[in-house]
Amino acid sequence: MQITPEAVTYLKEQVEHEQAPGIRLYQAGQGCCGPSFGLGFGAGETGDQIKDFDGLALAIDGNLADVSHEITLALEETDQGPQIVLLGASNC
Repeated sequence: MQITPEAVTYLKEQVEHEQAPGIRLYQAGQGCCGPSFGLGFGAGETGDQIKDFDGLALAIDGNLADVSHEITLALEETDQGPQIVLLGASNC
């Protein structure tokens, strides 16, 4: 699991704004090419891996341990404003 410095800064601001304990990457479903990912505010759950990225707590669903090393969270500027994107995630 990697997070770009810009994404870390943005996510830390959002966590503070939401007064959340951190960010959690979780399995949101299963597709033909593997798990679908979800990203939201929250603390880790039993079985999660907790990683620290320059003060940003990121909980990774234990079911994603085998595939999370392939993922990079990045910040992308869009017409609607900044958005977090998952790079390297399987996407059928």
